[in-house]
Amino acid sequence: MLIILKKDTYEVYITNKADKSLHKIAKKDKGSIKTLLKAIKNIAKDPYDSKTLKGKLKGNRRVRNDPYRIIFQIDNNLNQINILEVERRNKVYKKI
Repeated sequence: MLIILKKDTYEVYITNKADKSLHKIAKKDKGSIKTLLKAIKNIAKDPYDSKTLKGKLKGNRRVRNDPYRIIFQIDNNLNQINILEVERRNKVYKKI
């Protein structure tokens, strides 16, 4: 896992899978990567300003940043957020 920032009370970690996705997006779409990184910073400030997921992804949360989704978990015991996946909507729910 790779730590990208420590802001307020939550540390944000990006899994290797999500890191690879971010690198692919950065190569294809420079504008989207800036908005995605800004969204990740906002998650660190208030992770509960997001939608809870159902079904096999129960326990995870997501933030929408069209056309991408950021799937993450909150660990309140360690005050950390784990970014699990960053991908387009039509692909992200199939991968996890």
